[in-house]
Amino acid sequence: MNKVLRKRLPRDLRAGWGRYLALILVIAMGIYLVIGIVGAAETVIQGTEEKRSVFNTQDGFFTVGLPLSDENIQNISEGGTQIQAEFSTDLKVDEDTKLRMFKNRKNIDRLILDEGRLAEADGECVIEKRFADENGISVGSTVKASGREFTVTGIGCVPDYEQPKDKLSDTAVQSKFFGLIFVTDECYEKVRAGGNLPAEEYVYAYKLGSNVTDDDLKEKIRSAKQDSLVSFVKRADNKRIEAAAGNRVMHRNTGLAAGVVILMLFGYVISVFVIHRIENEAPVIGALYSLGVKKKDLLRHYITLPTVVAFAGGVIGTGLGFSPVGIGSKLQGAYEHFSLPEYDVYFAPYLLIYGLVLPPVISAAVNALVINKKLSRTALSLIKNEQSASNYRKFSIKSKSFITVFRIRQMVRELRSSVTVLLGMFVSLLVVMLGIDCFVMCSALKTDNAADTHYEYMYLYKYPETEIPAGGESALVKTLTTECRGNTLDVTVIGLNEDSKFFDARPEKGTDKAVMNNSLAERFGYKSSDKVTFTDAANDTDYSFTVTGTAQYSPGFTIFMDLNSMRKLFGESADSFNAVFSDKELDIDSGKIYSITSKSDIEKSAGVFAEQMASMIYTMLFAGAVIFTVVMYLMMGVMIDRSSFGISLIKIFGYRPKEVRKLYLNGNLMIVSVGAVLCIPLAKLIMDRIYPSFVANVACSMKLDFPPYLYVIVYAAVLTVYFISSGLLTRKLGRITPAEVLKNRE
Repeated sequence: MNKVLRKRLPRDLRAGWGRYLALILVIAMGIYLVIGIVGAAETVIQGTEEKRSVFNTQDGFFTVGLPLSDENIQNISEGGTQIQAEFSTDLKVDEDTKLRMFKNRKNIDRLILDEGRLAEADGECVIEKRFADENGISVGSTVKASGREFTVTGIGCVPDYEQPKDKLSDTAVQSKFFGLIFVTDECYEKVRAGGNLPAEEYVYAYKLGSNVTDDDLKEKIRSAKQDSLVSFVKRADNKRIEAAAGNRVMHRNTGLAAGVVILMLFGYVISVFVIHRIENEAPVIGALYSLGVKKKDLLRHYITLPTVVAFAGGVIGTGLGFSPVGIGSKLQGAYEHFSLPEYDVYFAPYLLIYGLVLPPVISAAVNALVINKKLSRTALSLIKNEQSASNYRKFSIKSKSFITVFRIRQMVRELRSSVTVLLGMFVSLLVVMLGIDCFVMCSALKTDNAADTHYEYMYLYKYPETEIPAGGESALVKTLTTECRGNTLDVTVIGLNEDSKFFDARPEKGTDKAVMNNSLAERFGYKSSDKVTFTDAANDTDYSFTVTGTAQYSPGFTIFMDLNSMRKLFGESADSFNAVFSDKELDIDSGKIYSITSKSDIEKSAGVFAEQMASMIYTMLFAGAVIFTVVMYLMMGVMIDRSSFGISLIKIFGYRPKEVRKLYLNGNLMIVSVGAVLCIPLAKLIMDRIYPSFVANVACSMKLDFPPYLYVIVYAAVLTVYFISSGLLTRKLGRITPAEVLKNRE
């Protein structure tokens, strides 16, 4: 008997080839996206671990006010710790672009070259690869910076600028405007001696000895430099180092979880088709039971085709996912954002299981659970094709409109398909809301960062000053840190004068009082009277504040204090400052300046972040639309198939096609329209709760509120998909003839 049942499978496949093909393609698309995204993530994660020894990546770095002496280095190197000076100077290429100049690396944080060779003579250089790519620079090109000319001998990358940000606190990478240049020791000193350059930054990278901890090293540095340690950053807290791997861990986990949800949804969709088949073939199944066929044999038979369909979709999706258009194309996103060496594609074994085993297993499991009850009826009940007393017969509908009563009863009769449509709508809306949340946040970030920056220039001094330059407003700036879902993020503390014209914040006097910017309030929910604590990582000191208010200032995480209170808190002199804000360019000795941030820099940073997220936004919107369209079309098609006898009968009674459509298709409009009203805000609510985990490693504002018109657009899009599906299914209605009644007569 099993052999006979197997012979029916090809016929069943031919009969429903359209819907099965659609399911195969959608499952294949889902598996392709999951394997492409997760496979690229695994390639970056594994490649990072493999290249760590080649790079000899630092365990961390620290900066000091003055260079360490040989004796200092010897003292803090006890226990096998390696120390390497990585001093740098910024060179100006043009008004908006700069290159950070380093000496060639000798031990820690080595250069890996994509092409060419290291600089070996005066006037030669290696350019960081992302800057080179963005600016069309190749080996043999000439680069001009700060009045000097350099011949490019190589293109490469270093691990401490894998995410090549100008400042650790920057929201986004701007490789078009910032890059690295590596020259010989002699060339570096010659350029520095030429003058008219910003202050040199004294950075030291370290590799810890076998029994030395980060805290041990920090104490040695403090002792050696009499507490002149400016900053101390462990590798795990450095957002420039191994940032791609950290970012891809989130991609991997999200992709795997989303893939399982989508597969379960389509497993349930397939089960609806199988149940429809069982109901149509009930007399045949009853006859087979009478002949001695066992339930388990029929269960296996009805599960086989959906399992094969899911497996076929998995095979196609896996093949595409592991191909250059899968993992290969998804890797390009990492290479276009991060400064990475070329990684060998890593084919994670578990992805084969995910792509080839999980789809058929989920399909078989869901179908077994759903259709088991349908096959548990007695042989006589099946032969007579008895219909259970459905709930829709047990309630009365108070309406004089026949069409209204008919539609309601039809909806209840097709409750399973209706629920599936709603589930498909909800899952697709979750995906769409992820894309829209990202779009809304990026748009708000781009607009607010520019609108909230009232100064044109911010000059950050290397050492505190007491004489305010003409046209400038003095301030004190310190950097603390906070934890966000396992990520260490910078919090800028700005001490302001009472009458600051560049900031809206009006902090109260007091060493424990501060005003939060809106970015912190949005991310952590801080409000007035809350107690908050931030950390000075260099000095291992916690500072607690009482929130006295919130100020609109979107760039980064920032708190505002009264200037004199801040001086007292951090032990600064009564008239000192280390930052100046101005609405025009000031004439300040470049040797005193640590960095200059312009309003245009902030605007560009926010714009770049939005551009980098654009591909994900489009992918989410497209994937959500496809999922909903397929589920809608397939389920409405099943509803028509299940009602073919009734449709045929009312055609005999003379109902016109328009009236048939009104009875059997237009009734679904109520399900879709009401369901969308419920699903859209619910999906938005859930995604707003989940979304912060996607940007936990970025210190930025997070406005996710939609303007009302976006809700209207999403609702209109849902209805558009319905009307398109309904229009396509009208032809299916036309193919049902009155002969269906004769086929189903007793």
